[in-house]
Formats: sequence, structure tokens, C-alpha cells
Amino acid sequence: MSLKDRWTARLEMGRIEMFAELEEFIEENDLSVNSVKKSITTHLQALLEHFNKHFPEETAPEIYDWMRSPFNVTTASHLSSDMEDAPAELSSDRTLKTAFNAKTLAEFWISVEGEYPELSKAAMDVLTPFGSTYLLCQKTFSALTYKTQIDLV
Repeated sequence: MSLKDRWTARLEMGRIEMFAELEEFIEENDLSVNSVKKSITTHLQALLEHFNKHFPEETAPEIYDWMRSPFNVTTASHLSSDMEDAPAELSSDRTLKTAFNAKTLAEFWISVEGEYPELSKAAMDVLTPFGSTYLLCQKTFSALTYKTQIDLV
């Protein structure tokens, strides 16, 4: 049983202890749990859909091998047809291979955006799914600053 299902079942029984602030608000204002059941259930369903969108159940983590190790993996059959040949082309570039060893994954994929824009975007979509969180935002900003400095040189 998923977390959403457990919470929905508790909600149906009138139990909302998993929402401490809401529970306190309802008690303080002498309200009924029944008045918010539908809203909470709808919200839980929306959260689950967003969660599944950002964290799809992975049955084959090797689909990201092209991104983690671009100079060892030359095929990526799950990529769109216009991007399928790009990993093989990228893997033969010795200059990029040297750059790859000196950078983080995010820095590397940002640095190849000019030559391989589709691959760069696909990699960054995986590497930075939460640009709004502080640490990832800071890392992404640093990598973008790095790219801007290189472009200026």
C-alpha cells in the first residue's frame, strides 16, 4: 500500500495526525475533518502525479550510462532518433574527454551545450531535476557561471 493510499485510508477514518498543523487548525476552529476530506484527497493525488513525473519508476538505470560515462558508452537507443548518433560522435572527441575528467557531470554537460545542445539538455534534465533547491541551484549557477567564463574567453 502506497503512502498516498495509507493517508487516504486514514483520512476516510477521520484521522489527520499526519497533517499536524491542519489537525491543530481544525481543533482550534472547531471544524469537521469531513469538510476538507475531498480537498486533501485531491491534493494527495496531485502530489503523487507530480512525484511520479519527477521520479518515474526506473526499471533500467543503465539508460543513463551515456550521460555518466559518455566516452565509454557510444549507443543510447532510448534517445530520440535525431540524438542517437550524438553519443558516438561525442565519444570520439579527445578534447572533450580531457575536459570530462576535469569537471563535474553538470559542468561537463553545460560546457558541451554549444556542440551538442540536445544531449546537454537531456543530461541536465536528469542531473538537475530540482533547480529550486538551494544546493542544486547553487551548483547549477556555478556551472553556468563557469560556462559563461569559458564563452567569454
